[in-house]
Amino acid sequence: MEATTQRFTPDLRPPRLHHSVMELGRVILEMGSTAILGPVLKNLPEGDGHSIMTLPGFMGADGSTSQLRKFLNKRGYKAIPWGLGRNASEVRSQNIDDFLDHRAQTEEVICGLVEQEYLASGRKVTLIGWSLGGLYAVAVAHRCPQWVRQAITLGTPYGDPRGTALYSVMGNLYDNDVEEEALERWVSHTYSGGQLRVPVLALHSESDGIVGAGIARCQGDPRYVTNMAVMASHVGFPFNPLVFAVIANHLVEPHQRWALCRSERIRPFVRLTP
Repeated sequence: MEATTQRFTPDLRPPRLHHSVMELGRVILEMGSTAILGPVLKNLPEGDGHSIMTLPGFMGADGSTSQLRKFLNKRGYKAIPWGLGRNASEVRSQNIDDFLDHRAQTEEVICGLVEQEYLASGRKVTLIGWSLGGLYAVAVAHRCPQWVRQAITLGTPYGDPRGTALYSVMGNLYDNDVEEEALERWVSHTYSGGQLRVPVLALHSESDGIVGAGIARCQGDPRYVTNMAVMASHVGFPFNPLVFAVIANHLVEPHQRWALCRSERIRPFVRLTP
């Protein structure tokens, strides 16, 4: 079976305004809620020491994913930053294809970094990408499966970027009239360049204030892709202890996983989505 190529999702509605407005306040709550879920986090399966590379979101740097790496290191993994500075800060494109070229170049660099880590450790590397970083992670998983163990994405806009709250702002980077074909190239790029042969866990939130729910699901090969909805703000994904718990539970082999979704404390906040 060939890998599925994403087509445009018909639901291009951006996030609800009140979700966008509440992003900052929700992040503060998420960052402060670790104590509440502390007992849950301590009972999650221990890691096996393999390397996990974190990829920040648009205009984010390694500091934005430092709390996630700290958690992963405590669980017994070797969490490493991507080390490439602020994501897409140097882009000065006038059209979406220029930005797409930048994406492809960045993904090529990440492939090289993953190869280096694989050769140094002798083990495949997990990629965790937040938002735009998640597009890199899945693209690299398609292109370099020999070095990638799995990809986990957080609030990643897989579909047409018009379904994001930032599109009207980002549109100022591009020509006023963006061609439909250019948007299709942007979407399909994530799934091109090879057949997916590694697992992908795509976490998204229906109350995300930046990425609309209609474009937030990975449409890669269904044999490998798991889409899961969690309760999180967009900015809060790399700080949210519930997200941390889901990630830690998914990093281990299936027979080692704690029955996270059967917990009465957690079940209302996570669910699989088609």
